[in-house]
This record gives sequence, C-alpha cells and structure tokens, in this order.
Amino acid sequence: MKRTTFGVAAALLLLAAATGPAAADGGSPAPAPTAPATWQPRGSVLDGAATTADAPAMKAGVTYRDSIKPGETRMYGIALDAKSSAYASAFAVPRSGSKVTYDDGLELKLVSADGSECDSREGHFDDDGDARPVGTAVERATGDEDDDCRRADQYTLQVHRTSDPGSDQAAWPLELRYVLEPPLKPGSVPPPAPATTGATASPTPLTTGTVRQASGGPSFETAAAIRTGVWKDRVLPGETRFYKVPVDWGQQPTVFADFSSAPLIGSSLDFVNTGVRLTAFSPVRQYVDGADGSYSGAPTSLVEQLPTVAYANRSSDDDMVQRVAVAGWYYFAVTVHPDVAKQVSGPVPVTLRVQVHGAAQAAPAYSGNPGAAGIGVDAHDVAAADGTATGGSSSSALRLVAYGAFAVGTLLLLVLAVWFGAARWRPARG
Repeated sequence: MKRTTFGVAAALLLLAAATGPAAADGGSPAPAPTAPATWQPRGSVLDGAATTADAPAMKAGVTYRDSIKPGETRMYGIALDAKSSAYASAFAVPRSGSKVTYDDGLELKLVSADGSECDSREGHFDDDGDARPVGTAVERATGDEDDDCRRADQYTLQVHRTSDPGSDQAAWPLELRYVLEPPLKPGSVPPPAPATTGATASPTPLTTGTVRQASGGPSFETAAAIRTGVWKDRVLPGETRFYKVPVDWGQQPTVFADFSSAPLIGSSLDFVNTGVRLTAFSPVRQYVDGADGSYSGAPTSLVEQLPTVAYANRSSDDDMVQRVAVAGWYYFAVTVHPDVAKQVSGPVPVTLRVQVHGAAQAAPAYSGNPGAAGIGVDAHDVAAADGTATGGSSSSALRLVAYGAFAVGTLLLLVLAVWFGAARWRPARG
C-alpha cells in the first residue's frame, strides 16, 4: 500500500509540475525545431454547401473547420442585424511543401439575400511553391452605402478556391469564423481620424533594449504575444510563424523582421526569390499588408509599418488605411520559403524589432462590448505580452486552466502526503 500511494503521489507531483505556472508562461526557450510547425484548424466541423439554400448557419465568435477542393465554392450562412459591423474570415492550410502557383489561393465574398455583393477579398500565394496559410476576411461595416447590405437579413459567406491544373489537388483544411462589432451609441460621434495615418517615409528600427525569446505559433490562436521591444525566434524553411502585438486606439505599430545569416549547405550564395516574407493582419483576421524579399543565407530585413489605428479609418479612400480601423491584437506572420532548405541548413534565426508609437486614446462609444469580437486591448494585455501564446488576452483561458490544474494538483498532492504519512505511522494490525 505504501508503495502504491507513493507512486500515485509521484505521478501527481509530475502532473502539477507539468501544468504549473512555468508551463503556462512558456518556461525556458524551446529547443531548435526539426520539422515545420503546422497550423491545425480547430473548432466545430461545418460542412459548407454548394448553394445558398443549403448553407449551414454560423454563429458569431465561434470557430469552425471544413475543407475545400480545387475549383470548389463552399457557402456558409450568416444572420446579421441592421446595425452591427460583421467580419467573416476564412483561411486555408495546404500541406507544407505542396505544389502551388502564384494565383492559387482563396477568394471570399459576402453576399446579401438578394444576391448583392457586399464585399469581396482575395488571398493568393503571390509566389510559386510557397505553400503557407492563405486567406483574409470580408466585411459588412456600419455605414455601408448599399442598402441591400445594411438591412437585418440572411447573408452568405462564399469561399472559392482557385487552383492551377498542375497544382496540389488535395483538399485543403479550412478554418472559418465571423465576429460582430457593436454599433456606436445613438447620437455619439466617432473620434476623428488622426492628422497622419499612413506610414512614414523611412521608419527606424528599434536597436536598444534586452533581446527576449519569442515562440511564434503556426496559427492565429497560437500566436506569440509580443510588445515594444526586441524579440528573437527561429523559423524553418516551409514554415510560417505568427506573432501578435497589442495596439490601442491612436497607436501605430512598426515591425522589422531581421532574417539572420544561416549555415550554408554549399559554397555559393544562390538567392531564393521571395525567400522570406512578413505579412500583417488586423484583429478581425483581415489581410492588411505584406512584404517579401530574396534570401541567400546572408542577412536581410523586411519592415511593416501600419497606419495609426482609428475608427474613422473605415471611411478612408486608402485600402490599407481602411483595414486598420479597430484596436486589438495585430498579427504579423513570418514565412520562410521551402526552397531555402536547398540553400541553408536548419532554421533561419529571426529578430523582430517591435515599436508601438503614440499614446492610447479613448475607445469609441460602443453600444455593446467590442471585446467579444477581439476588439480593444488594455494595460494587462500589454504587460502580459511575454513572447508566448499564453501571454495574450485571447489565450487567457489557457492560462486559467494551467493555474487551475496546478492548484488542483498541488491540493491533491498535499492530501495524499497526509494520507501517506498516516498510513506510514499507523500501528500495524495482526
């Protein structure tokens, strides 16, 4: 009995150690990766239909997963009121290393009940052979001039896959979701757009401060939360890693991605066109902007400076400014082309130099809680951005689970310790 009790106690001790704060906070830097991390779509299974009549209903704030074949169009139903803004996203995750061409990707449409096209967006690879997560979000924003897209009614999210005949013919996993941004309170006036919303002519990278470790994740949900500072990570050829930066109203984010030198396989420096890539997405998973560059194993750098976040940006004539209209976690994806594996050995070291400029301003006077749509950040989000997926508010549930498991494990361990002690000293019976 003593040996059994001791074994159970030891097992619970290991469980408590595994689920304790060290695991929740990321602990020490992870060892060098040996295989590309892969986005595993999550959520409830939802089979998209071929017609609007059969389109399955989506719920706001719920993540779904499906799959899509070459040339196929999948349809999903979205019921909207007449006041909220809606953002519906879809991302495909082809297998790393699969054959894709420049124009392969996804085309999204949001269509009203009478067939009016409320919005359309495209997400293509813009390169040959660079299979990576691809997608964006379409929107029905408050203030749209098209009356057919402002009424309370049934809408349809249409997701179409474009594919060259010689490209990968396997079905791609899909992850879908839509969120609702509440309208402003009646009579309230949104804050005016800042005097300067666009990028500066030549942003300067951050060069001071302690360099910290970040562990980028393969998806939005697993993105590493980082803030103003210098962060380092490693990205394998054929891999995309996501990072998220808390940006409040009135603030402007700038991210430099410095791709370091890496051990060469051969003696020559052969450039891989679009060998490295830096892509920015909004808090509602809408594509904002992207930069790419060639890579040969020698150092190179990319930069993304987004406009200043303002509610009034949605009325801008500049497409890039329009997409930076809500505060929240802005996502930055770092990609290394699979062909880089022919040039260098192992992962490519990456340094992210992050700066969030400007003082936070008051949020617009929403009539509801925008946090349910992932809109807005607070001081805790900034302070908790520690380079891990559990550092952000969108993963706070993971942190609570980790600490809860640690507390339960510790309590059980103490109970068993008392039990073991009592059994150890209890007088033996004949």
